[in-house]
Amino acid sequence: MSSKYWDIFLQIINIFLGPIPDIIYFTLFILYAKKIKEKRAQVLLLISIIYVLCVMISQYNVFYYLMFYFLCYVVIKILYKEKAQVTDIFLILFSSLYLSLISFVAFQFVNKDFSNYYVIAIINKLALFIPFIFRNKFNIIYKKYCEFWNRNDKEKRPVKSITLRNMSMIILNCFLVISNLVFIYIQNNKVR
Repeated sequence: MSSKYWDIFLQIINIFLGPIPDIIYFTLFILYAKKIKEKRAQVLLLISIIYVLCVMISQYNVFYYLMFYFLCYVVIKILYKEKAQVTDIFLILFSSLYLSLISFVAFQFVNKDFSNYYVIAIINKLALFIPFIFRNKFNIIYKKYCEFWNRNDKEKRPVKSITLRNMSMIILNCFLVISNLVFIYIQNNKVR
């Protein structure tokens, strides 16, 4: 096989091990958590477009990743007006947090010469879908999160809404700072 065809083959493999599983993961996470049954194809299509525009065009840029989260929320807001809530931004963030965590762990096992890259990438993408074993619990957890998020002074709750909101913001900020540091590390080491 010539070098040109080999490069094309590797690009195709990279697409199947990169954006496609990520797009499916984000779409399924949103659909299962919110228990959405209608307009699923539109969600998949719009998240695919947003992913290509925000994540693939400018890699390792925190601003574009934030735009991806925000635009995913906009997709939910446009398609499911009454079902969209502010908490959906954190839903997308928490799904991204898991994706980032397993990707970082997988990256630690890649050899310096990248000889095992594709094996690790396959394991990484398979691990990405492990939470879907418990997909029936996603909506229950999401509803609990929304319940605790919304303020209700009349009812005594184990978690106050202000505490949950503050913890969500702290997690968001920590995630952004750590992501930025990891992106700087990757760019400085020219790992692309």
